[in-house]
Amino acid sequence: MTRKSVQPGHTPIPHGIGAPARRAMAHAGLETLEQVVQFGKRELLKLHGMGVRTMAQLEDAMDEHGLEFPAAS
Repeated sequence: MTRKSVQPGHTPIPHGIGAPARRAMAHAGLETLEQVVQFGKRELLKLHGMGVRTMAQLEDAMDEHGLEFPAAS
């Protein structure tokens, strides 16, 4: 079941993300899942701490809120 964000555009990054990845996202100005989607998967993978586990956690959280990366990101 897909759950939409209560406040569209303000869906926080999940708490289970490791500290290195969380710091790298913060340094890149990424504070919400919507910003992560706009940033793009390819660019996100270039950040420190972005591995398979972190990407899976982000994509699971995005699925819960009806978000996804564009096909060509």
